[in-house]
Amino acid sequence: MSVHRTIKPKAAHTSFFFLFAILLLTNASPAHARSIGYDENTEIVVRGTIRNCAARPYMKLQCFTLQSRYRFFRVIVAPRWFVRRINLKLNDGVNVEVVGSKFFGRDGCLCLLARSLKFLPSGRNVVLRDRTCKPVWQNSCLRESSCLRIFYKSP
Repeated sequence: MSVHRTIKPKAAHTSFFFLFAILLLTNASPAHARSIGYDENTEIVVRGTIRNCAARPYMKLQCFTLQSRYRFFRVIVAPRWFVRRINLKLNDGVNVEVVGSKFFGRDGCLCLLARSLKFLPSGRNVVLRDRTCKPVWQNSCLRESSCLRIFYKSP
């Protein structure tokens, strides 16, 4: 008496196809879930107060909660290494003006992808995206993994 059963080739192919389809569908997610793109069509200017600047990062990007007069926004700034490199201090209670692209996050939260931050008390303006809306840290000689850091000291 044989303990092992043989599997018919047609059943094996069908089972493999369904298994592959299930794996493919479970790993598929919306495009914005993996990357964030700046959309000039949704650009707005919001003034408010920084809250929860020590909140956990959103998709490995530094963020804070902005409390405006009417609502709360999650403002996505830049990678943490870049925020440290340009010496950007995001302290609770500071009034800022954010120019950014509005979108809804994966969790349904209203988000702003910051193009620039203007600190109202000091007037300091920090530009995070260039005229073509590309992140300035991508063109920077101060990249986190760049060997040019040897020659270019951070501010």
